[in-house]
Amino acid sequence: SAGVDHVPISSIPENVIIASNAGAYAGPMAEHALTMALAMAKKLSIRHDELAMGIFDQTTANDSIKNSKSAILGFGGIGKAIGGLMRAMDSAIYAVNTSGKTDENVEFIGTLDDLDFVLKNADFLFITLPLTRQTRGLLGKRELEIMKGNAKIINVARGEIMIERDLYDHLSKNRDFMAAIDAWWIEPFIHGEFRMNYPFTDLPNVIGSPHNSAMVPGSLEIAINEACMNIKRFIKNEPVKGIVKRDDYE
Repeated sequence: SAGVDHVPISSIPENVIIASNAGAYAGPMAEHALTMALAMAKKLSIRHDELAMGIFDQTTANDSIKNSKSAILGFGGIGKAIGGLMRAMDSAIYAVNTSGKTDENVEFIGTLDDLDFVLKNADFLFITLPLTRQTRGLLGKRELEIMKGNAKIINVARGEIMIERDLYDHLSKNRDFMAAIDAWWIEPFIHGEFRMNYPFTDLPNVIGSPHNSAMVPGSLEIAINEACMNIKRFIKNEPVKGIVKRDDYE
């Protein structure tokens, strides 16, 4: 698993190293995030529904990726893969990670202390952060209101990073603002069921998928191999990737 928010960390002895499988699903998840961004920019679901009603709107302009600004919250393996795809389409990259440093080609790199600056600049906001004490409920009413009126959010991380009601209310009141949700608040893996507390899928400015952004042929085998390579590093006394800070979760 790439995320460890479901792991009972407090039950694991202190001397045990806990490592996430960070970046194991980066390739397919980046493809999924790009697809969601393009679908929103080109308003494909909206135009599709209009066609079904007999409306042939050929003149309303779509949005362009070119010359846009892509904010990426969480610039690890997934975030970097998304950044590479968006960069290839001439979108400027505004990234946030824990160190505020990167070797990647970006216009801006900062930490969560720079969140407001990044949100204000974002045409596309990609959420790839782990769910921790610091990121739970990170984006709510205040943060959404400082974003551009036609910004687009793509969440392929965890639903709980966003405040569910605040996102629904903002989308309901601002139909030019859009969201693509792959990670939901109540999902079968953790809760034993899928449930929406608010009818997101009734909104025309929402695109949803069932948290399947990582699922392509061979993705599980690749992830297993990555995990095994990390175990091999541990056995050989080499640096282990993705070591989890207990204090972020306990």
